[in-house]
Amino acid sequence: MKTESGMPALGLLLVVALAGAIFVPVVSAESENNLNENFSSGGDIVGIDTQLKRSPYLLDEEGDRLSDTEISEMIEKMPKVTYLDGMTETESKKISEILNQLHKYRSISESMDKANSLKTVQVQADAGARIDDYHYNGINGNNHPGYLEVSSDGTVCHYLTSHIGKKISGVDTWIEVGVAKISSAIVGGDPSKYVVYTYDSTAYGDEKYIAHRTFTSGFRDYNFEIYISTSSTSEGYPYILSWQGSVIRTGYVPFCYGDVDENHEYFAFDGNTFNSVSESYLCDSYLFTSYNSNTLWWNGNIPDFTKKHLTTDCSAGTPQLEYPFLVPWWSEAYQVKSWIP
Repeated sequence: MKTESGMPALGLLLVVALAGAIFVPVVSAESENNLNENFSSGGDIVGIDTQLKRSPYLLDEEGDRLSDTEISEMIEKMPKVTYLDGMTETESKKISEILNQLHKYRSISESMDKANSLKTVQVQADAGARIDDYHYNGINGNNHPGYLEVSSDGTVCHYLTSHIGKKISGVDTWIEVGVAKISSAIVGGDPSKYVVYTYDSTAYGDEKYIAHRTFTSGFRDYNFEIYISTSSTSEGYPYILSWQGSVIRTGYVPFCYGDVDENHEYFAFDGNTFNSVSESYLCDSYLFTSYNSNTLWWNGNIPDFTKKHLTTDCSAGTPQLEYPFLVPWWSEAYQVKSWIP
């Protein structure tokens, strides 16, 4: 991405692995619907009261689900980006530039000059849940960051995030909404602040990442939603990304059904220097599916199998993941919990 004028130069190269699920080849919406005619809808249906509270813009005044044609028309009338809690466009661009610069070095092994000595940048460790079947066009859940500890020489940045995407012509294509924390060692990051950000791999240039707000306490649940309309327009399938009940970004992607993923991502200067990281989790998620118009709780009763996502290229600091995923007493969905001991 092009660096904004006046932004500090990138002082180090951080290698970051792809922050998404493993995707499958594109299939048209019409073909997908035909393929799924014989599937059992299965799953535990989400009650209307929960949907009214967490996805009100997808329902009419009587509480009935809008058609996706109506949803597409609604999305097209919305602003492309909405900031939260008074964040200005200038503030957003400053943080977004940091995120865009970091993304340049995803999946690339590099070296860096730190403290006058070369060290190898040792990629990424991930822990989370995913479904690799392209039957999903939405997810609504809660993001509980915890501390997301970062340091100047160890776990230098952190993401707790959710995605929907797939491979299109061999290219990973996805959208996401999540929380990041970045060490001060990374291009002016502020380790005291959590950043709410969105990402669209199809967006142009430095518009891929957008920062929407910052906050200082990670010890609460923050509601998020990703929804892709199945009614296409001339620009593609409209989507919304929401945070705490507010739509913060809209756009278009070249697919309507994809894989879903909830992921905790850790990055360090080299593979032996991950710091201990306390517990973070994603929970209480429900899914919008191609099976029927019902929304389904993400638990063991949905038609597709949920897979754990636990990867590392590091010889120390391997993340831990609570698996099999558990459904807490206060929820009907999995709690996806991870940490580094």
